[in-house]
Order: sequence, then structure tokens, then C-alpha cells
Amino acid sequence: MLPRWSDDFSVHHQIIDEQHQKLFTLAHRAYKVANSHVAVNDVKTILIEFFDYMKTHFKDEEEYMQAIGFPQLEEHKKIHRQIVNDMAGMVKNVHSVDVIKEMIATIAKDWLLTHILQEDMQIEKYRRKAQQNNPITQLQRFYIYTCECPGKEHKLTEAIHTFVKNSKSGIHCKECHCTIVFQRMLE
Repeated sequence: MLPRWSDDFSVHHQIIDEQHQKLFTLAHRAYKVANSHVAVNDVKTILIEFFDYMKTHFKDEEEYMQAIGFPQLEEHKKIHRQIVNDMAGMVKNVHSVDVIKEMIATIAKDWLLTHILQEDMQIEKYRRKAQQNNPITQLQRFYIYTCECPGKEHKLTEAIHTFVKNSKSGIHCKECHCTIVFQRMLE
């Protein structure tokens, strides 16, 4: 059985954590599809959704690692490329629904969740250690964003603010799902 999302898996970055949560959800859906009798189109749909979202997540995660100065960025990028290449290669060589189901189970369990639970936790260890070793990061700057929710303000750390500025995808409010907009730096 696949593990469920837990805050223990958090990298303390709102966007990346939300993406990891969605990947956990997709992994569970994929695993369920792989272990049941479903139509070929259902299997293909989940595989395409998983593949597309994984590529988006990898791009965003790499931008975050760059923003915090993660020293193993290039190695992590290689792991991402290898997962994408392996997955693309598997998709090209599919000859039956059973093979697709096995492939989905492998992707969900072995690649994705193992990657999040092991490799991505290295990012969080680095962030935490860097914060402890640098007293300046203890005096964290915060940035206030607003959304369509009446009176709602979102307080973002400098690392997330930098990520949002450099990202094309932006960040969305969990409540109203609209894009949040920068307002001011909190002094």
C-alpha cells in the first residue's frame, strides 16, 4: 500500500508541498487503476495526467532549489530527467493494458513516492541546516499577498516570494483558488 501525504514530508514551501500532495493523490489514483479492471482509456488518461503534472512539478521544484542555493541541484535535475526519460521510454514500448498497469504501479510507488520521500527530503534538510547556520535567515522577511477572499492576506516567506516572482505558474489561494497578488513587504 502507498503511504498517504503527511506534514512529515513537507519541504516548507507552499507551492512544492501542494504539488507533492497532488502527486500523492495522483499516485493513489494510478495505483488504484493499476490494481483494478478498467478501460484502456482510463489507464491512458491517468498516465498522461501523471506524466504532465510530474514534468510541471519537476520544473517548479528545480526553480525552488535554485532560489535557495541547493548545492545538489544538478544531480537532482539529472534524477528528474532520468525519471521523465524512463517514463517516456516505457510509454513508447507498451504492448498491452497489463504492461501499462504494471508501469503505472512502478511509477506511482517506486519512482514518484520514493523520490519525494527520499530525494526531496534532502532539499528540506539543506533548507533547515542553512537557516540554522545563517542568523540572517532567522530574521526572515515576509511578503503580503492578497486574493479574492474578503479581507484575506497571505504571508509568504522571502524564498516563496522569490519563487513566485520567477515562476510562470504563480500561486493560488487554497480557499478561492484564485491567483494571489503581491501587495507589500512586511517590515
